[in-house]
Formats: sequence, structure tokens, C-alpha cells
Amino acid sequence: MPDDASSKMQQDAPSKTLYLPDSRYSVGPFAAITAIVREIFQYRSHALTLFSNDFKASYRGTTFGVLWNFILPLVPISVYLLLVNIRVFPAYDGMEPALFLGFNVMFWYFITGLVLRPIDVVKSKAASSMKTSLPLSVAISSSFAQLCFDGLVRLGLVVALVLVFRDWPNPNFLGLIFTLLVSLTFCLSAGLIFSIFNMAYSDTQRLVGIFLQYGLFLSGVIFPMSSMGRISILEVWNPFAVFVGASRDYLFVGSYAHPEALGVWGFVSLVMFITGVRFFYTMEQRVRGLT
Repeated sequence: MPDDASSKMQQDAPSKTLYLPDSRYSVGPFAAITAIVREIFQYRSHALTLFSNDFKASYRGTTFGVLWNFILPLVPISVYLLLVNIRVFPAYDGMEPALFLGFNVMFWYFITGLVLRPIDVVKSKAASSMKTSLPLSVAISSSFAQLCFDGLVRLGLVVALVLVFRDWPNPNFLGLIFTLLVSLTFCLSAGLIFSIFNMAYSDTQRLVGIFLQYGLFLSGVIFPMSSMGRISILEVWNPFAVFVGASRDYLFVGSYAHPEALGVWGFVSLVMFITGVRFFYTMEQRVRGLT
């Protein structure tokens, strides 16, 4: 009887619910990647709205209107094309100088945009995100939509240069796709990591910007790495030089001179992606002031 009474008292006792704080520190890397993908898919309409608002705001009140969104992405390439026309640059690696520079500059601004935009977005949206439930990953994905638009505009100019100079591509699609995956993974991971560090150390954004300004000239974008004397060692040690050179060569030549370097940076990119995405996911709520 005592046992039956005790059992009955336990059944009649009110149930208790234990609420634990939302902590992400115990989340594994693959769970973090899945969660971020789920966030972006769940808020995809918000990302589209953010892109649309930013796209319209960039030309609102101007005389030329939406044309500015097509003109401004072409300005960096047009500067180098002007220098080509006044014969500042010779022919490079059997390619027309205009096409060499056009492709390199297009690719450079795209991959470095993957590094810079997360830093800018997290810095500008962190305060306002404290008042909403919108994840920072959604705001970053929205900024990438603008980056893709600018990249397509520049790609159109490169295609026009191919048609004008009849310097036809000789693509190695497997090598090109692998290079693109490695480049995007490396730069996106670096952007996510630096975006968090920049919130703790505001010098991070300035240092990254300075590094990339010099990197434009030390990554084979303007001049082939083989023509830069002792600095040519960066052709395999500088990941940006590997990404630019491999993407160009796999598209126009069909082969790349340093596939082993691309393989090494591919492994580094994979490690950075796994750790970088988890680092961003676990630290996001702290950046937003939610924990």
C-alpha cells in the first residue's frame, strides 16, 4: 500500500518543464552548416526584399537611374582597358592584354567581394539585428545577390571581349569547376571569420582592405606572376594568385601549371569552411547581443 500511495502521489504531482538557454557552443560543424542553410531558405523572401531595397536605393534620386548599377561595376575594368589601349601592357601568355586583364579583374572583384561583404554586413547590421529575429546569414546572402549581379555585368563585358578579339576559350570544365569551388569556399570562409573578428577588433576590416589592395598586384591580376622576379614564388604560396591563375588557365588554356598547389589550397579551403561556418554560427548571437 505505501508503494501504491507513493506512485499515486507522483502521478498527481504537476509536471515541470525545464527551459535551457539557447546555446550554440555545443553544435557540431555539420549541424551549424545545416542550420545556416535552413535559415537562408526559411528567410529567402526577406533576403530578396533586402536585395531589392538595396538595389533601388543605390540609384534612387539620380539622373541615370538603374543604369548606374550597370555602369559602376564596369569602371574598374574600363580603367585597365584604357591602359591597354595606350599600350601600357604587352601581350600576356599568348592572350590579348584586354582579355587577360578583363577576366582577371572580373574574377578578382568577385572572390574578394566574398571576403569583404560579410565584414561590411555584420558591422552595419549587428546593431539593428538585436531588434529583429532575422539572422545575419540572411543579410549576408542578400549582399551576395548584389555581388552576383555585379559579377554578371562584368562577365558580359568579358564575353564581349572574347567576341571582339576572337580569343576563344579552350575550357577544361572539371578543372574550372574545381577551381571555382575552392575559390568560393576559401573566400567565403575567410569573410565569415573576419566578420566576427572585426566586431571584437575593428582594425580587422582596415587590415583586410589594405592586404587586398596590395594583393591586386601580388596575385597575377595585372601582371603574370612569372614576370615578377623573386615575387613569382607567390604564384603557389598566395591562394589568390592560385585561384586567379587556375581559373583563367582552365578556361582559356585547358590546363594549369600548378595543380598540386590548387589541391593543397583546396584542402585548406575545406578545413576553413568547416571551422569558419561553425565559428560564425556559434558567435552570431553574441555579436547580436542575444547571449
